[in-house]
Amino acid sequence: MKVSLNWAQFYSNVDLKSIDKVELAQKIGAQLGAIEEVIEWGPRYDGIVVAKVVSCVKHPDADKLHVCKIDDGKVTQNAERDSDGLVQVVCGAPNVREGLTVAWLPPGTVVPSTLASDPFILSVREIRGVFSNGMLASASELSISDNHSGLLEINASDVGEENMKPGTPFKQLYGLDDVVFDLENKMFTHRP
Repeated sequence: MKVSLNWAQFYSNVDLKSIDKVELAQKIGAQLGAIEEVIEWGPRYDGIVVAKVVSCVKHPDADKLHVCKIDDGKVTQNAERDSDGLVQVVCGAPNVREGLTVAWLPPGTVVPSTLASDPFILSVREIRGVFSNGMLASASELSISDNHSGLLEINASDVGEENMKPGTPFKQLYGLDDVVFDLENKMFTHRP
């Protein structure tokens, strides 16, 4: 059984997040049974930020690609920027458009969906003659859903107006800065 620390904190009157993770795992193990694994979700989203698509034009040499200029609040270091402080990203998602708020994976970050097998680290790449700084991601690429039909569209109604600001760490949006304890199931299923 997997238990989220954020979820447990919501229902607890004890400040669980202030307790060191190792000590907390020992306390859980002593009270409930064996812990099979402690999974830290937050680090897999390090470096990924909320960005706003400021402009989106058709790629000059590809039918299904767009060249986008995005605003990341200028929080990402070492990103190539134009004179307005915007970052260029090439995107092939069908729903990319001007004004969209998205998750941007800048160069140097790992695509979360690739962590389990062969981690893919993004870089600045030339795509059909146009440079792209990282990528804009779908929910599937972010490992939060199986939906790969287009970019994850971040809406204020889902995450709150305060999290729509460009440069907000992505892991802050959906409670992804979390620790999950995988508890041994036998302790629950083998007791009368």
